[in-house]
Amino acid sequence: MSFSPAAGYARRVTRHAALIPLSHDHHHGLVQARRLRRAASASTSERLRAAVTFLAFFASETRTHFRDEEEHLFPLLVGAEESVTALLTRALLEHQQLHALVAALEADVSTGDVSEEHMRELAEALEQHIRFEERTLFPLIETVASDNALRRLQEAAVERAVDLSAADGTGPLWGTATEDLNATLLAWPPGSGPAEHVNAERDVLLVVLSGSATVTVDGREEVVEAGHALVLEKRATRKITAGPDGVRYLSVHVRRPPLQLSPLSPRSGAT
Repeated sequence: MSFSPAAGYARRVTRHAALIPLSHDHHHGLVQARRLRRAASASTSERLRAAVTFLAFFASETRTHFRDEEEHLFPLLVGAEESVTALLTRALLEHQQLHALVAALEADVSTGDVSEEHMRELAEALEQHIRFEERTLFPLIETVASDNALRRLQEAAVERAVDLSAADGTGPLWGTATEDLNATLLAWPPGSGPAEHVNAERDVLLVVLSGSATVTVDGREEVVEAGHALVLEKRATRKITAGPDGVRYLSVHVRRPPLQLSPLSPRSGAT
């Protein structure tokens, strides 16, 4: 079976229900990439804030998105013809490239001086990857994969009760999303936590499941213990630092509204 990328996006089509949550993730990624690129020409402090915000987004949403694609979606293309395998390989390699670019940005943040070049390179790579998946790979999957396989994928994504105490590790441990809601489980050892950042778009509900954390919001500190919840309002600067026994908490917010993807225009270089 041959496939033409141009034909796959010649006109807007309705995405299969199994792929809609992943497409929503792509919309959010485009928003974050554009903000990162715009901030690249700003002051040192503004670049640092933008980088921290992007890294928080990548840790809580994009890593889970990549894992879902690699473990559940991409296997639908295994065993297809050589041209399809080449596109699948490209997607996997781009995932690794983006992880490497994020690591470079994290290293910059640790020094307090974020490279303008690193910000632009990461923003461009993420945008190009998202457009490749939306315009080429996802239409291809809808063409190659059977409807039954896509339906099984959709059914598998509908999670029932989850044991939030089972996962071990540091940072984001589990995440799920619907068309309306995003939830992420995170854990940090004593004295650790995500870098200070701002969520400019959504209020966030933080529910501490075990341990405790000092939550600093716009310079005001509050200790939040197991069984307690705190609403972090949008546009507030926040920092979460694990207490003496570490912390495990659930972060919940309404998903960001989607953007409409459109074909590249002659002014595609404009921001």
